[in-house]
Amino acid sequence: MNLGKEFEEYIKYIFSHILNVKDEGIELKERIKLTGISGVPHEIDLFYEFDKSGFIHKVAIECKNTKRPTEKKDILDFVGKLNDFRNVMGIFISKNGFQSGAKEFGEKHGLILMEKSDLPTFPQMLADRLKTVAIPDESYIGEPFWVIMEIDKDNKNTGTYYGTRNPFVHVPIYFSKRHAESMLNVLNEKGKTKYAVRGLTQFALRAFIITMKFMNVRVMICMKDDKTTRPTDFFAFEISLEELERQYYYGEKINAT
Repeated sequence: MNLGKEFEEYIKYIFSHILNVKDEGIELKERIKLTGISGVPHEIDLFYEFDKSGFIHKVAIECKNTKRPTEKKDILDFVGKLNDFRNVMGIFISKNGFQSGAKEFGEKHGLILMEKSDLPTFPQMLADRLKTVAIPDESYIGEPFWVIMEIDKDNKNTGTYYGTRNPFVHVPIYFSKRHAESMLNVLNEKGKTKYAVRGLTQFALRAFIITMKFMNVRVMICMKDDKTTRPTDFFAFEISLEELERQYYYGEKINAT
């Protein structure tokens, strides 16, 4: 068993989730060879880049799985690689920590040093993903669906979706923001709980489906036509979470892990 390769795959798995929490499409490349300013090629364990505000950010990750804490020599070798490039940030991840000299040297040269205990577990990653994208704010636009969500006294989402028991317990989703708002007005007039309409972008729809699966909640698509004149009248039909995923999440299968 190649423990080094196995650790790299583990790190790649974690960083792929962290980097793409909103489906940004950032590709994490492994064992890539990049040619430095000197003309010498260097192998990088993991590498990714992304565009932020017109600037390309490049990040190299070194993974070390040894029985002993990482030594200064290993940090020195990694810093040497980075110095042969322009504007590449370095992250060094050691499964069993760092010797004091290695840690001091790495920090002085601007490396981000991480141990295995610094990495999030799967439950933490999933919770962070859902926290980040499952609670849409007012800036989200439905792609294509809209939902009604509970808000607090400061008009912030509580994370609770509006649901109803008629004809069975389910969460309604709406093709039209205007249609959702017609139901919203009734809810806010009659009840003590306050609600707001929020759009489900593609990444928020992904989190919505994962949440509904975990909670074992059914979903109905609600629409209006010329016969549904009252605010609470809708033409509605149930859609399974599998079909919702297949038809509306860009045809891709969602993996909750």
